[in-house]
Formats: sequence, structure tokens, C-alpha cells
Amino acid sequence: MPCGRGLPSRKKACRCPPPTSRDKETLVTFSIIGRCARTGAFGGAITTSDLAVGSRCLRLAHGKGAMLSQHRTDSRLGDLGISLLAAGETAQDTVSKVSASSSAIEWRQIGALDARGRAAVYHGRRMYSIYTHSIGKDCLALGNILANDGVTDAMAAAFEAAPDAPLGERLVAALEAGRDAGGEVLGPLRSSAVRVTGEHGIDAVDLRVDISEETAVEDLRALYDAYAGRADALRRVALEPDTMPVLRSLFEASIDRIAELGLEARFPTARHRDSWTLRD
Repeated sequence: MPCGRGLPSRKKACRCPPPTSRDKETLVTFSIIGRCARTGAFGGAITTSDLAVGSRCLRLAHGKGAMLSQHRTDSRLGDLGISLLAAGETAQDTVSKVSASSSAIEWRQIGALDARGRAAVYHGRRMYSIYTHSIGKDCLALGNILANDGVTDAMAAAFEAAPDAPLGERLVAALEAGRDAGGEVLGPLRSSAVRVTGEHGIDAVDLRVDISEETAVEDLRALYDAYAGRADALRRVALEPDTMPVLRSLFEASIDRIAELGLEARFPTARHRDSWTLRD
């Protein structure tokens, strides 16, 4: 289990009070990356008490690996890491090369999961908080500025508990487990994200809560549950647009507005109504 520091034992802890200052470290984070051995998909879920975490810390390559770069985040480290994994590097070699690339690496926390499900991490020595990682089957949970040293253990356990569930569900459940195990030392959680790769270069899931009052994980769960019923249809829109009928109410409203504005010559939809298949 390669890493900059050892893996601590499990402990239980209470939820933490809200922050007393608007100044936040970039980024106070707990996260998880995972692999679906059956489909080749990689995914990750992440949350923080800072804003807009989804774009900064998580990088994925379908069938190739996943990379996390957090704590005083430099997103370029994630970019480098995922390029190495995509080229076939192991998790350990990727972490070693990314670590060697930065003179400020001691402020960073990075983790990689490679195409075979192997994990590696580095915890920088300038990290002053409770920080941990937990490696499970096809997953790596990583956290810093935590309320206790059992948060990432709870996340990995939750991921492993439902091996037959969709990867996105396993990742969101792991994020919830990290929150319930104590989460961050100050909180509240203000942003979160979940992403899962898919075939043909189209992600199966890519959802973000960039700002929340204090319930970023709960908001992400609601968003994920709402999206789950739409995911297949949205994928068909991209890959098989001719098979997707047009919503009748939108079609008719469009024809009415075109007529109202006298734009039939420019938008002759009504004259070619039979070119579209409609659904109620």
C-alpha cells in the first residue's frame, strides 16, 4: 500500500459545527475514486466546504484509470496524472512521477487508481490536519482536514458493500458514508460532484453541485436520483438521435410561435410535420 504516511485505524466521531470564518483552505476535501471491472468505467465522487470542487480535483479516463489531486489543489497535477494513466502507467509510477513534477508537492494530496484497480497515494508533509486514505477492492478513498481518522475507512466500506450496484450509486453512497462518519473538521459541505466514464467518450454521469448552503452531499444525492431515470435517454440523444421522438407539447408550441411571429418561410416545420416522430 504505497503512500507518504501510514493508514490509521478506525474511530467513530460526531458531526462537526459550522465554520466561524469564510476563509477556507483550498481544498478541504474527502473523495473516492472507483472502478467497475465489468464495464471498464472509472468514476469518482468528491465534496468540500469550499465552492465548485467538481472541476478541480477529479480526472478520469475510461478503461484506463482515475486521478485525485487535492489539498491546496493544483489541477495540473491531476491532468498530468490522468495522462500517465491513460498511457498505461501503473498507479505507483503515476504517483511517483506526479510527485516529482512539483516543487510544492508537500502541500498536496494525490491518489491514483490504475487500469487493473491498483491504488497509490502521496500525502504531502506540509499537511497539518487529520488526513487519511483507504484502499478497497477497485477503490481509493482520500481525505484531508477530517473530523476523525475513520472517514475514509467508512467510504471504502460503503463502496465495497454493493458490488452489483451501478458505479455512480456506489460512489454517492460512499460520499454519504464519509459525511455520516464525521466528514470535515469544520464544514458545512458546500459543493460536491460525481462523475462516471462511459463508452464512445460520453460520460455515463457528470453531475455537480457547485454551491450549497450546507447540504452539498444531500443535494448531490437528489440530483443523482433525478438524473438516474434520464441517463439512458440522454445517452441515446447523443448516440442515436434518430430513435428519439420529439416531445409533442414542445413541437406544437414551437409551430405556434413560428406562426405567431410570421417566420414560416424561415422555419417550415409545419409544412414538414411528418418528418418528426412525436411522443406525449
